[in-house]
Amino acid sequence: MGDGSLSQEEIDALLMGANDGADLGGGDFAAAAPVNTGISPGERELLANAFNEAMTNASSSVGSLVNKTLSIANAVVEEIATGSAATETAAGSVAVQINMGGAQTVMVFAGESAKLISSSMMGMGEVPAEMDDAHLNTLGELANTMLGSISNSLGGKFKEDLMPSQPTVKLINSPADFPAISGDKVAKITYNLSIDGANNAKFMHYISAANAGTWARNSGAGAAAMGGGMAGIGGDDLDGLAGLAGDMGGAAPAVSQVPVNPVNYPSLQTSSIPARTPPNLQLLLDVQMVLTVELGRTKKYVKDILSLGEGSIIELDKLAGEPVDLLINGKLIAKGEVVVIDENFGVRVTDIVGPEDRLSAMQSG
Repeated sequence: MGDGSLSQEEIDALLMGANDGADLGGGDFAAAAPVNTGISPGERELLANAFNEAMTNASSSVGSLVNKTLSIANAVVEEIATGSAATETAAGSVAVQINMGGAQTVMVFAGESAKLISSSMMGMGEVPAEMDDAHLNTLGELANTMLGSISNSLGGKFKEDLMPSQPTVKLINSPADFPAISGDKVAKITYNLSIDGANNAKFMHYISAANAGTWARNSGAGAAAMGGGMAGIGGDDLDGLAGLAGDMGGAAPAVSQVPVNPVNYPSLQTSSIPARTPPNLQLLLDVQMVLTVELGRTKKYVKDILSLGEGSIIELDKLAGEPVDLLINGKLIAKGEVVVIDENFGVRVTDIVGPEDRLSAMQSG
């Protein structure tokens, strides 16, 4: 354009981060612009804003598990070599590998923070000198809850299903213990971790750079389209719009006179429709319901039941490794997996039964 405006191609290149160091004024722009396979500064900023907002909102719910005021904020995104993630992780840290949808990610808790968080979740009065499997599993549950909390909001922004996978927890004693992430580059997100108001440590989240870059581009696609469309309107276009507005204001076109009958609406004061007040759920919060965890079922003849004795084995209709059923007053509402916490059995919810499935189960029951 001769008026100094950027062309649509130049604007798109700016928004996609592919024009670093390119000459926007020459005609060889398309040939000179390098192909950017990394994460541009603009994309890193998009990722930082998205994760910071989601993680800040999740801190309160995660803090209730820790029984402390937990703050994870001030996200900073860098792109580093994949091998650097292992070498910069101090011995004694805890790494939790969880995939977000199809993306490989690793969360890293510094040693002292890991001990403090896990011991508080387990109800221990003192911070242990060493962490055992129970502490590691507890941190895995925390990380899974954290990612489960932020996956919905981030999935909408990044236009992907980011449902977290099952966590794999490792105690890092050397760089060789760090979980593997494919690719030459990773996106490193650094947060300030604050526990009960004390700025205790940094909290790291490593994500495959290829996936993180795709998320950022998906997140910025809507803004790029809107920005490109607005930027494409130059000075001549605005003059044309102004002239069109003037023509419309100068002379109104002739409109045929069509008779229109007024519409009489009934008075709202005399409406026969009764006002419906939504039910007050506060009245139901103290009502107790029976929660049952069902490992499996089977049917037996009376003669088989009468023949049962000590040491008898009953085969159930569930395969090994299948999730157990969670029932409220006998109605299936969720599925989960059995965990052990402080020598007690527990169930971690992995799937909530949808409304349609619950309705059909209630009708069939």
